[in-house]
Amino acid sequence: MRTLLVLALFLSVINLHAQKSNKNNVSFYVFDENWKGCKPEDAKYLGCLQKLGDTAYEWKYYHYDGPLMSVETYKDKEATTPHGEFIFYGPDGRMDSSGYTFEGRKNGWWYFYTDSFSLWKKEKYEMDKLVTSMDIAAIEAEKEENRKKYEDEKHFGEVEATFKGGIEDWIKYIQKNINFPDRARKLGKEGSLMLQFVVNTDGTTSDIRIIRSIEYSLDEEAIRLIEDSPKWRPAHQDGKLVKVYRRQPLVFQLPQ
Repeated sequence: MRTLLVLALFLSVINLHAQKSNKNNVSFYVFDENWKGCKPEDAKYLGCLQKLGDTAYEWKYYHYDGPLMSVETYKDKEATTPHGEFIFYGPDGRMDSSGYTFEGRKNGWWYFYTDSFSLWKKEKYEMDKLVTSMDIAAIEAEKEENRKKYEDEKHFGEVEATFKGGIEDWIKYIQKNINFPDRARKLGKEGSLMLQFVVNTDGTTSDIRIIRSIEYSLDEEAIRLIEDSPKWRPAHQDGKLVKVYRRQPLVFQLPQ
């Protein structure tokens, strides 16, 4: 079955006011400016470890009171063998680059993003060997070629994924279910974030990624909202159900 990848930015930015949140199944570590374990009052960085499977451990590294620095996947808890997805962020919490590793080596496509989250470069690796590199001109040419190819093909009955009840009900869902985490409240953190997720062919959401981060507890609350979302009406293309990507901006404001 073909998969239609549609990066769609909702027109509305949702402002959020709420209470508190908890996240289970994660181990937390704090580090000083030299990346040595320390007391929380001396912490400069926060490490969040989650076991995804028997050979998959995800580390999220944060500025202690600020945005994401990286999301890294390893075969082992000690983080000695990269194996899976890696995402890196700039000082302002915007996603900077991402790609995959296999058995400690870069493998597959790696993507490099502008401040507006569009691609300016991509590279393909085969077990750490660079085999293809495309700059922004090559990427735009490829996009144009794919657009023309798509227009030349016969398509019918294309329907975008939609939240049941439409955008107004989506906003109501967010506003009704959002919590403002105690950690962010104590740190005085607020701001705008952006996340991306997949609407699957059964209407569920998955593959949630932060692409503009604020702070750990706010990021996790945004992820929880998408994870707990009621089912969507899935997208259709050529009479078949297809997966699509969505992007959603959220603005957290400290409760008054």
